[in-house]
Amino acid sequence: MKKSILVVAACLICVFSFQAFTTSHQPGFHNLKILPKDISKHDLDSVMHFFAASLGVHCTYCHEGDPATRRMDFASDAKPEKLIARKMMLMNIDINKNDFQQIAEAMDSGRMAIPTDTAAISYMLRYVTCYTCHRGDPHPDNKPPKREEGMPPMPPMPSSGNK
Repeated sequence: MKKSILVVAACLICVFSFQAFTTSHQPGFHNLKILPKDISKHDLDSVMHFFAASLGVHCTYCHEGDPATRRMDFASDAKPEKLIARKMMLMNIDINKNDFQQIAEAMDSGRMAIPTDTAAISYMLRYVTCYTCHRGDPHPDNKPPKREEGMPPMPPMPSSGNK
């Protein structure tokens, strides 16, 4: 009887020990709406660092901190900047997938002539990113710079057909 109790106890200890020292293969990220749910920690960190560098901001720009734990609450959607970032991600995906992908496919199939400087073209076809517009500024200017003195005159605006 004592022997069977010892065997059962040893088995339970083994099971609990095995569970305690076994790591899950799932990162356990919460509230990912656009990025893949099975993204690795390294890839997620790389994406987030790219966003931060592209906008010239820190994590706290989009993510809220939890004062009780003094840690970031990355799953929280409390900040509107995070929701805007999601919309911008969808915009980039749409541009890259629907606009540039068709051009790349046409060039690959021979339906469109490939320019001689293909290194620059392939870069433009593959990477429309946050940095394309933001250039390190979270609120980039949406107006062209003022014309400096001595610059050639602007071409006339096309007429709208109203005469």
